[in-house]
This record gives sequence, C-alpha cells and structure tokens, in this order.
Amino acid sequence: MKKIIIAGATGLVGTHLVSELLGRQADAGGETYVPTAVAHSEESWRKLDWLLLRRGLGERPHRRTVAALEYIDDCRRLMRDERPDIVFNCAARVAVGRARDGEKLVTRNVEITHNLVTAALELPPEERPLFVHVSSVAALGGTAGPSGCIDENAVMDNLAGASAYARSKFLSENEVWRGAAHGLRVAVVNPAVILGAMSPGSGFWLNELFKAVRRGAGRFWIDGQTAFVSADDVARAMILLAETPGAWGKRYVLSAENLSYRRFLEQIARAEGLPEPRIRIPRWLLRMAVPFAPSMAAVLDARRRFDGSEIMRVVPFRYTDLAETLSQTAAAMEKI
Repeated sequence: MKKIIIAGATGLVGTHLVSELLGRQADAGGETYVPTAVAHSEESWRKLDWLLLRRGLGERPHRRTVAALEYIDDCRRLMRDERPDIVFNCAARVAVGRARDGEKLVTRNVEITHNLVTAALELPPEERPLFVHVSSVAALGGTAGPSGCIDENAVMDNLAGASAYARSKFLSENEVWRGAAHGLRVAVVNPAVILGAMSPGSGFWLNELFKAVRRGAGRFWIDGQTAFVSADDVARAMILLAETPGAWGKRYVLSAENLSYRRFLEQIARAEGLPEPRIRIPRWLLRMAVPFAPSMAAVLDARRRFDGSEIMRVVPFRYTDLAETLSQTAAAMEKI
C-alpha cells in the first residue's frame, strides 16, 4: 500500500490524477494507493467533487487536507504527517501571456515547488518520497531536434524573453533538479496544451472556448499550430512513471498531436455537432471578438511542434485520440 500526496488536487491535472488513482482502486492485482488530496482552500473542493461525481467515483475512499504550500511550514507539516511514498506535484497557478501579476505568478509557483522539495529532503533519507512534478513544454527551449520537433533535450536559451508562466515553470523545474542533485528521486513531465473537463465556474479556457463556439465563434479559424494532450493521459503517464524506477531521473514531453488551430477548431465543432470553421480571420481580431480566458493566449501565440514519443519507449503508454478527448469534454460541458 503506497501513501500518496497530490499537491494541487483541484486543478486540471490534479483532479484527473485523483480520478485516475481512485479508479484504480477497483483493479485487482495492481498497486494499492492511499491518496491524500491537497488543496489551497476548502472552497476549491467543488472542482474535484464535480469530476469525481461525473465519473461515479465520489464515494471512493481518499483523504483531503488544506495547505498553503507557499509557506514552508505547511509543506513540512504535510510531509511529517503523511510520510508519503510518492508526491505528485500538480500545484501551480496557471496563466500565460502578459499577466498583470506575472512576477507574483513566478514567485508563487517557484516557492511552492521549492518548499515541497525542501520539505521532502528534510525527511530521513530512507523516508524521502519519489517526487513526480508537472512542468510544461513552456519550460523548454525553442530549438527543434532531429525530428523537427522540440523534445526532452531542448534547453531554455532566452529566459529574459519568456512569459511569466514559462519562467515560473522553468524555475520550478530547476527546483526539482536541485532536489535530484541532493538525492531526491524525481520524474518530470512536460505536457503540451492540456485538454479535459473542468467544473463550471472554474475559469478554464477550454470551457470558455466551447461556450464561444456555441455562440458562433466556431465559424472562424486562424493560422498557426501547437501541440495538445489529454489531462487523463497526463495523469496516466505520471502514475506509470512512478511505478517504473528505470524511468526516474528524467523529463518526458507529453504531446499527443501537433494540430493547426484550424484543425483543432474543426474537431471542437464536430464534437459539438456544428459546422466546421470556414472563415479565416486575423489573430488580433479573434482576441477582441471572442471572450477567451487569458490562458487561451497560449494557444493563440504558440507555433512550435513537440515530440512526445519518448515516454512510450520507457513505459507501456499510448496517447488518447484528441477527437475522443474533445468529444468527452463536449459531453461534460453540455450543461455549462
């Protein structure tokens, strides 16, 4: 029986990770997990409850606790009280583009990871947990490898010109590698743009995009492309890496598919049963005409391609088809 902490359990990745772990409790012969979900406030549990209830997992046993992870004393208490075998760090504030409080975002995200890593290192060596960290492709450099895509070997070479979100992910990931240098067992995932269902009122950009498409924005498309991955795939990848000691000590890009924005919007339109986009419009006009959440800027601005194949060489993992992911998300969003 493994004791697990999921930091950031009410965010997009965290909710899907809790869901995946609770779903595995019914699997005979597999690992038995005792997950402790960590949130920053009592009010945020509604986001986790929404997903678990939709998936029939609301009654599965798990523990919950509230902690202010930007304070190291809370992280020390968490490690001391739980004595986890694995820490899944999904905790981070999510924003991209020109966030008004960009420097606060950087500081908070780095502090959270620094505190969790430090608290884990302060445990006796034989009690230190495996630390599985959610970074982002935003933390990688922009130089493509031999495949023509950015992979795990990419290095951030222009931190000064990076967005606040990218800097926060890069510097947070460095905290994990600091822990590894001091003997902490680690694994890092660098997901592309993550797709999945989130509760109404969460402010998640995909919710806003689905609502905008239903209001008529699905008739339009813009130039460009980026990579996408399902939140369920990110959760499964993290668990598989945790179960595979030979995969530790490395980072893994998680990218199911590189899609043009037109193709991406076509798949959303199909999931909604609406006509596919036909009208090309300037990117700046789309930002003004459609009330996207700020994080949608990541999709509008990115033009890079990513290679997410490495993980499939080290663990038994396959990506979910993005059309299936969007269809499932559309079904979850039907009442929003």
